[in-house]
Amino acid sequence: MVARTKLSRIGYLLTGLTFLLPASVLGSATADAAEVLPHKAFYVLHSRQVPGGAESVSADGLLIFEWTDTCDGWQVNQQAKIRLSGEEGDTGFEWRQITWESKDGRRYRYQTEELHDGQKGEQRRGEASFDPGGPGAVTTALPERSQHPLSSDVLLPTAHSLRLLQAAEAGESFMSAEVFDGTVSDEPMQITAAIGPASLQWQDQGKQFPALAKVPSRPVDLAFFLTDNPAGEPDFEQSLRVYDNGVIGRMTFTFAGVSMEGDLRRLDVPAPAKCKAGSALP
Repeated sequence: MVARTKLSRIGYLLTGLTFLLPASVLGSATADAAEVLPHKAFYVLHSRQVPGGAESVSADGLLIFEWTDTCDGWQVNQQAKIRLSGEEGDTGFEWRQITWESKDGRRYRYQTEELHDGQKGEQRRGEASFDPGGPGAVTTALPERSQHPLSSDVLLPTAHSLRLLQAAEAGESFMSAEVFDGTVSDEPMQITAAIGPASLQWQDQGKQFPALAKVPSRPVDLAFFLTDNPAGEPDFEQSLRVYDNGVIGRMTFTFAGVSMEGDLRRLDVPAPAKCKAGSALP
C-alpha cells in the first residue's frame, strides 16, 4: 500500500485558489469588482514527468472549485479526490472545504473534512473575526474547542487576494504576508508570492473558455511556511496560472512526493447575484 500522506496538504492547493480570487473584496462597489468572475471550475489532476525523475508512484484525480457571491460575503466550496497508484496497490484521498468571508474582510467561517480510502480523517471547523482596525481572534470547534488571538496585521484569505492582485497590478514581483485560513492549522501561516508578468491568450485557453478570452493571466508561485525553519524552506509550494478575473488556468504542486498538475477542463459561470442595497453585514 502506498504510504499514507496527510491529505490536508492538498488543502494548501485549494486554499491557494481562494487566496487568488476576488480582486476587490474590501471594496465591492468599486469598478474592479466587475472584473471578478464568480464561477465553478473543474480540474483534472494527474502526475507529471519531471526531467531526470523515476517516479514509482503515479497519481490522478479531480478538483472542483466553486466561488459564489453571497452579497454579504464570498462562499467557496472545494472538493478534491486523488488516487495514488504504486507497486503495492492503490490508495485514495479526499478533501472537502466550505468557507465564507465577509466582504469587509473581518469575519470568516471554515469547515474542512478529509477522508482516506473512504474513512473519515481530520475535521476542522471554526471562525475568525477582527475588531475594526484592531486585533482579532480564532474560535475553533473541531478538532477541539479553543480560542487564539490574531494580530491586526494577519490577513484573511480574500483580503490576501486583494493585496496580492493589487501588487500584481502595480507591477510588483514579490509579496509576503501572514494569513489565517484555518484549514490546516489554528495558527496563521506566512505566504510568499513570486508574481510574473501578464500575457494575453495564454495557450489559447480563451478559445475553449469564452470567459477567459482577452483576459490577461500571469504565473504566480506561492510558498507556505507553517513553522520557523532554520533552513528557510517552505512547508509546501505551488505554482498557478492566474487570470485577472480570478480563474486559475493551471496549477502544479507536489502531493505525497508525486509531482502533479491540474488542468482546467470545464468552467461554469452563473448569472450575476442580485443583491439588494444594504445587504452587506453590519
